[in-house]
Amino acid sequence: MPKLRFFFPWFDRKAFPVLAGIVAGLYLLEEVLVLREQHQSKAKRSVINTAVAATGFAVVRAALLPAMVWAGELTDRRRFGLVQWLGLPREMKYAVSFLLLDYTNYLWHVLTHRVPLLFRMHRVHHSDLDMDVTTGFRFHLGEQVFSIFFRGGMIALIGAPAKLVLGYEAVFEGCTAFHHSNLRLPVTVEAALDKVMITPRVHGIHHSIVEEEFNANFGVVLPFWDWLHGTRRTDIPQEEITIGLPAYLDPDALTVGRLHSMPLEPIRPWVLPDGTVPRRSRSSDSASTEPTQ
Repeated sequence: MPKLRFFFPWFDRKAFPVLAGIVAGLYLLEEVLVLREQHQSKAKRSVINTAVAATGFAVVRAALLPAMVWAGELTDRRRFGLVQWLGLPREMKYAVSFLLLDYTNYLWHVLTHRVPLLFRMHRVHHSDLDMDVTTGFRFHLGEQVFSIFFRGGMIALIGAPAKLVLGYEAVFEGCTAFHHSNLRLPVTVEAALDKVMITPRVHGIHHSIVEEEFNANFGVVLPFWDWLHGTRRTDIPQEEITIGLPAYLDPDALTVGRLHSMPLEPIRPWVLPDGTVPRRSRSSDSASTEPTQ
């Protein structure tokens, strides 16, 4: 039985500083190359998002990362899991493990929208009324705790090697920061990137208050899973997207304390404060509202 380790030299000394640099760079660049007009104070949102993320980050570093690496080391020692049973060469084992890990994270993201208990916690992430790189780490502590069991279990079933688990986590975190950013890339550049990874324009649609768009574009690193499951949307102009959840549009109510306690609140109907449902007009790309039936 492998020991549960809490320090990972490669990740802590090399990957983490690079990830911190990516976040800082995106934070500055998105001020110059603006994708969507911002409606709230970025400074205030950054403080709130960082405060919410602090507890979640502690869970990720103190529990999630050690649990995932432990699961990877266990599968290595016991030769347990799909890629171990297939007897694949080392390079193929790593490639298949990477793909399957990303696919299971797509499935986890879908579950956070479909399972009421998980959605109660995931609302904290989607309730941000603007979207930038800080939104990428605005996750509730409870969601991070539940993800430990899911992601650790998937690593064991896949048989992903521990080194690959650490490498994938670094890519996962970097891509999460990138596609949550408000960075406007040249259309040709983003179109090329869009073929192999999730981009800010694509993920911006996922944060729309229109429910059909909110339930699209679940991918984290690779875009293939949305194509496979028919959840891909790229047809919404960024300037016509309203970010957030329709039942949580009062910025003064979205305090740090409120966000921490939000999972205890009942799930609200998908309607605006005036009782209308945000929809996208079929005759055009513009958003409209319709009365609740």
